[in-house]
Amino acid sequence: MPNVTVILMYHPGKVVEVFSPKDRNVESIDNTTQAMLEMWDDNLITVLVEPQLDGKLKKDSVVLVDYRPMQDKAMPRMTVVKILRGETAKSTWSKYREHHKKRNSPTPTNVNRVTHEVKQPYVG
Repeated sequence: MPNVTVILMYHPGKVVEVFSPKDRNVESIDNTTQAMLEMWDDNLITVLVEPQLDGKLKKDSVVLVDYRPMQDKAMPRMTVVKILRGETAKSTWSKYREHHKKRNSPTPTNVNRVTHEVKQPYVG
C-alpha cells in the first residue's frame, strides 16, 4: 500500500447566491441546498450546504468549505460546514484576500523565481 498524506483543508468563500428548494424561483428534485461562492482565490464554485446550515445562509455571508478528501476517494467533499460572522468573517476574508493579492502581484523577488511547487488542481 503506498504512503498517502491526507491534507485537511478548509477554504473561505463568500456567498453569491443560495439555491434552496424552498425558494419559489427554484424547482428541485430533492431537499438539498447549494450555494454559489466566490472563493478567496477568485474561483467561482457551487457547493452543497450541510443540512444543519440550511436557511441560515445569506448573500455575502463568509463561509468555510470542507475540502477534505471523501473516504476512499481523491475528490474533496466541497460542502459549506461553517458560517463565519462579525469580526471573524471580516478578518478571515481580508487575510486570505490579502495573501492572494500578494501571491499574484509581480514583485522583483518573485518575478524571476523558479518554483517547483505543486499547485492544488482546480476542482469545480
